[in-house]
Amino acid sequence: MDFKTMLPFVALLCVLLTSFSDAEQQKPSSFLSNYSSYKNICHKLGWEPKCRTESSKGCNGKTIAFHAILSSTLTNTPANTIIKFGKVLVNEGSGYNPATGRFTAPVDGVYSFSWTYCTPKGSNAYLCGYVDGKLMARISNYAQTNTWKNTAGHFVIRLKKGNQFWVQTFSHTAQHIHGEYTFLSGYKLSGC
Repeated sequence: MDFKTMLPFVALLCVLLTSFSDAEQQKPSSFLSNYSSYKNICHKLGWEPKCRTESSKGCNGKTIAFHAILSSTLTNTPANTIIKFGKVLVNEGSGYNPATGRFTAPVDGVYSFSWTYCTPKGSNAYLCGYVDGKLMARISNYAQTNTWKNTAGHFVIRLKKGNQFWVQTFSHTAQHIHGEYTFLSGYKLSGC
């Protein structure tokens, strides 16, 4: 093992020995100050956890997340209709387009999507998750017996930049979808 390979281990050992020897005698404020100094030394030596540097490469540390609500109640929505959640509350990263109902991944990553829709007694409604036209998550509510019911879908997938996700009706006409209780959310998971 050469010196360059051992350098991170030597730096870490130095930091650990120094912190253990002084930990009991230090006040909290001086301990935090010293800890910050050790982090700076490690950074200058090029020793950092890989996860910290890799997670910010794709989006420069910016949040990618959206949450949108159905603007109005939908009635007799034909099968294969993309649902457009027009009331956008959050759209960090500008991935969601309320005019098309589609989320376009701004960067590669693992994304989480969830949607909830509210239907009345006797309703049929299949609101499924699609990626680039391919059915990925089937969520249905058939011959509902409750007065009102919320049905939810959740889906996690790895997307490449430019891939699109949306929610669309499937199989049957959706007879009634209540606007105020129906939403779509999505976000990019952090980490490596």
